[in-house]
Amino acid sequence: MKFLFFKICYFLVFCVSFCYAISIPPNKSIPALFVFGDSIVDTGNNNGLKTIAKVNYPPYGKDFMGGIPTGRFSNGKVPSDFLVEELGIKDLLPAFLDPTLQAEDLITGVNFASGGAGYDPLTSEIAKVISLDGQVTLFKEYIVKLTELVGEDRKNEILANSLFMLVTGANDITNTYFGTPLRKSYYDVPSYADLLVNFACSFVQDLYGLGARRIGIFGIPPIGCLPSQRTLKGGEARQCVDNLNQAAQLFNIKLEAYSNSQGNKLPNSRLVYVDTYNVLLDVIDNPQRYGFKISDKGCCGTGKIEVAELCTYTCSSDSDYIFWDSFHLTEKAYRLLVHQILVQHTFLVLSSICYALLLCNVQADMNVPRNKSIPAVIVFGDSIVDTGNNNGLTTIGKVNYPPYGKDFMGGKPTGRFSNGKVPPDLIVEELGIKELLPAYLDPTLQAEDLITGVNLASGGAGYDPLTSVNAECYIMSGQLEMFKEYIVKLKEIVGENRKNKILANSLYILVIGSNDITNTYFSTPLRKSYYDISSYADFLLNYGSSFLKDLHELGARRIGVFGIPPIGCLPSQRTLKGGEERQCVDYLNQAALLFNSKLAADLSSLGNKLPNSRLVYVDIYNLPLDVINNPQKYGFKIADKGCCGTGQIEVAELCRFACSSDSDYVFWDSFHLTEKAYRLLVHKILVQHLSSFF
Repeated sequence: MKFLFFKICYFLVFCVSFCYAISIPPNKSIPALFVFGDSIVDTGNNNGLKTIAKVNYPPYGKDFMGGIPTGRFSNGKVPSDFLVEELGIKDLLPAFLDPTLQAEDLITGVNFASGGAGYDPLTSEIAKVISLDGQVTLFKEYIVKLTELVGEDRKNEILANSLFMLVTGANDITNTYFGTPLRKSYYDVPSYADLLVNFACSFVQDLYGLGARRIGIFGIPPIGCLPSQRTLKGGEARQCVDNLNQAAQLFNIKLEAYSNSQGNKLPNSRLVYVDTYNVLLDVIDNPQRYGFKISDKGCCGTGKIEVAELCTYTCSSDSDYIFWDSFHLTEKAYRLLVHQILVQHTFLVLSSICYALLLCNVQADMNVPRNKSIPAVIVFGDSIVDTGNNNGLTTIGKVNYPPYGKDFMGGKPTGRFSNGKVPPDLIVEELGIKELLPAYLDPTLQAEDLITGVNLASGGAGYDPLTSVNAECYIMSGQLEMFKEYIVKLKEIVGENRKNKILANSLYILVIGSNDITNTYFSTPLRKSYYDISSYADFLLNYGSSFLKDLHELGARRIGVFGIPPIGCLPSQRTLKGGEERQCVDYLNQAALLFNSKLAADLSSLGNKLPNSRLVYVDIYNLPLDVINNPQKYGFKIADKGCCGTGQIEVAELCRFACSSDSDYVFWDSFHLTEKAYRLLVHKILVQHLSSFF
């Protein structure tokens, strides 16, 4: 029954139709919804303010009930309304400051958002709207009224079980930071992002102190692709503005990391980061796929700059548009996005069955038809994914000896850098393709293995060729050459047409970059003498882009590129650079975050240039960090050292003996995870990202 329920949950992610309601009993699982934030979710709180950030006049609301302009920044409903509608609570989420608000509305939730607000108090001050602190003050007033209506006990029950949503941040970056010198003079983008996250932290703690327990924090969307920003900063061609999108992604990474860590410090809370960046960017990049025609301008006026009072007339068919004005979406686009977000995230907040499946070692069938939707998996990268290609090399970066593989089939050491299976094996297993992903250089490789995919990764490799040279393993161009050999062999087996079909529909995974930063950059002077960490990240991405272009040229279309994990928390790095207390090494983690933000932006840009491609950034920073910080939550006991030897420094040949119970450990050696930890991470990654490849 549990497996059936999970398949239903997962199937919803792939649904083309967005008309199904989320199956949650009204006023039972979620008695009420409370929304805080900015104009994306404001349902009319600004109407009585002396601000230009209000829209209680036509043509706003032209498709709302009776064509009434209510202060919603769209042609009709906004996300707040769709959230309560899909959750089965009520049809609309009223503004708390709506003068027509009824007592019964208080019991099922209200909206405190204010168009123009931000995390930064200066953002709200400039726009003359209600700051987040002001919204909390309104919430306190609400609590008093609710208590008068239902009593103390029922009030506490409603607050503890309701869903709280925070949607803000876009105004901080587009308007306050990049639109004025008021913050830019004192902060660079990373430090300003930290400032915003600190404000978010304070806000969440205030909400928690007032009784909130289920809190969803929305990331910032691809603000560089807003029609207004394209017009102002995108040049003559009105391209998406990279520095804005990169700032949004950097903030999102920091916000998600905060959500994962902070939620465990607040007893009985569920603090969930909600990604809106990738969902919306895909719609903008591929409007026809989602039933739209125009994605680079809004329906209002010229669609290039108009918002609020400048929006005086509209297009003839707003259903063709993703954007209503130059900053906000149409009702149609909001409906699609909210449904997709709820399908992806509701189980994180509510469903104990789905959540339990995520945490357990469940070998769930991912409901992808074998050899049809994904006929094969091809993997490139380093030791995280190498399944034995290094075995024949004269390198210390190989592990074809005990105790590696002690929990593999028959206790056999195969060259996998773990006690058992590694991510490529778990990926093909969960996708129902085959049980293991063999190394391409495995001398026992069979012809039929080629049809369903092989592994070309090499332990010790990096984007930087120098990394692979130092480790005496296969450089990325060498892995690409093996892939070319593979293509020739595949063609001999299945013919040209079938070969092309397999290549175009297969899933390609690239997992690399950790060795570049930990070994080549910070452990030797060979690159550090010529590059700061930001320019070295750019240097690595140049190699990455070239590799992906070559891969695309050879027929690959569905490519998942993994970011760098929290390398500062590896047991080896704690030992070498974490001081006497072996703390996580901040500068290593910050370098990983910087690279990841640049990688995500680079993939977004490159994906638009490679025809028919699906380039997907896969975050492996935040979940591993949460597992490391909160091992008990995921069924582990030890997260600061590995099972091998002392667990503090041993890897490869230094790993001579193992602990008695590796299932207690997140790490197998001082650099790599146990099979149990890999299994948990792979399952989560597939649930979150697999739909992005279709």
